Amino acid sequence: MIEDKYLPNGWNIQTIENVGSKNSSYPIGDGDHGQIKPSDYRDNGIPYIRVADMVNDRISLKKLVYIPKEIHERNLKSELHPNDVIIAKTGATIGKVAVIPRNIRVANTTASIGKITLDDEKVMPKYLLYFIKTRYFTQQMWAVSKKSAQPGFNVKDIKKFKIIVPPLLTQKKIVAILEKAEKLKGWRREADELTDEFLKNTFLEIFGDPVTNQNGFKSGTIADLVIKTQYGTSKKANEIGEGMPIVRMNNITYEGKWDFSSLKYIEFDENDKEKYLVNNGELLFNRTNSKELVGKSAVYKEKEPMAFAGYLIKIITDSPATSDFIAGHLNSEFGKLYLLKMAKSIVGMANINAQEVQKIPILIPPIELREKYAIIVEQIELLRGFQKQSNMEINDLSNYLMQKAFKGELVN
Repeated sequence: MIEDKYLPNGWNIQTIENVGSKNSSYPIGDGDHGQIKPSDYRDNGIPYIRVADMVNDRISLKKLVYIPKEIHERNLKSELHPNDVIIAKTGATIGKVAVIPRNIRVANTTASIGKITLDDEKVMPKYLLYFIKTRYFTQQMWAVSKKSAQPGFNVKDIKKFKIIVPPLLTQKKIVAILEKAEKLKGWRREADELTDEFLKNTFLEIFGDPVTNQNGFKSGTIADLVIKTQYGTSKKANEIGEGMPIVRMNNITYEGKWDFSSLKYIEFDENDKEKYLVNNGELLFNRTNSKELVGKSAVYKEKEPMAFAGYLIKIITDSPATSDFIAGHLNSEFGKLYLLKMAKSIVGMANINAQEVQKIPILIPPIELREKYAIIVEQIELLRGFQKQSNMEINDLSNYLMQKAFKGELVN
């Protein structure tokens, strides 16, 4: 922990409670505790902000839901206004942070979110947002959250969290520099999104709209392109690195990409290895998940095989090019809508089994076109590799600037 004596002149350490607004009835508050239900959601009214709406330190309006004014007024403790800082308090999203923008004049929020209304003569909202992302702050969060059965903290904890407070002019300088780093991250994300859109558009250019089939391709089902399907292993995995890595459903993104940042491991009998390994060019399909995520699909591109878990189905085709084509179809807008309609929900989870996957309708274009598309996919994968490296370098720069900024070594 940093102490006052190590800070520049004019800097000090304050608790969140000490920098809260004196003009607000609930400067540090909680979200709604169960009074608002999904059945209360509307297409207009008072914005109801959930953790899912906190995207890249901002409030995303894409899937924002609303509640009637009379329901909002039942719990004004969770009322939000422009420049309020909100922070996720529980579960895997703990520490996720955002500032309420000016175009949302009043809103409500869930119990999993804490809100902070600041004294604007002491701390800038954007300054606090950046500070919450520092190691100094996250260490406090995790120290508190480990004491409870469910990882998280409450409003009393938020009030006690400490922050480093420089003079307001210095805060403005720090925010200005860190915002430039955030812009770099934003441009990087936009470039990544354009790459994804390019691949989707290329799929449509080569194969056409599967609904209209303007190219007159033969129609069939995925079974016509599949040699074999195989469920993954149900054997328990470990986190200590014993055995070989195992691919789980969280390693496949909704867009059909790979995320190996969180891997577990599994030890196999030699007899099971061939059955439960996924190899380069084979397609994995997420058969059980929430209704929105069931059907996530991606072609495995790593040189070395990995094990794959029971919530996944391995689909072996006649060639990697066919695997890329099926993945492109399933990850298209048409494919996502079809999967959403066919998924069977059971107690909050949805399922699509191997037989049902093979019954999904699909066009069957010539192998030459599938190979053409696969070559483009390979080029895109190379580009994504460069983009990933660029993203790591930008994140390293941002972390370096933050470390310097909150030690008083970046601006005077």
